Amino acid sequence: MGQKVKNVEAVTDYADNRHFLRLHRDILLPAEACDAVRRHLTAGRWEEAKQISLEHAPEDAHAEIELFFRATADRLAETSPAVETAPERPWR
Repeated sequence: MGQKVKNVEAVTDYADNRHFLRLHRDILLPAEACDAVRRHLTAGRWEEAKQISLEHAPEDAHAEIELFFRATADRLAETSPAVETAPERPWR
């Protein structure tokens, strides 16, 4: 059985030294950008992660990135009252 909810990962493939953002598909990013996205996601700084992703991802991936971050913010708001009542929700 597959998951109904997809997660985001900032992935480094050390075998061939590729770095990418894994959403619905793998979106290649430069190594430094991938590491920065990973750090921001780990710290819960979704807006920063999204902005870095958009700056470094190919143009054809921008709509997918926007959709993912918007859907994730909505899902987090539904499952966590603390997120919903927080005054700063810049990714919405």
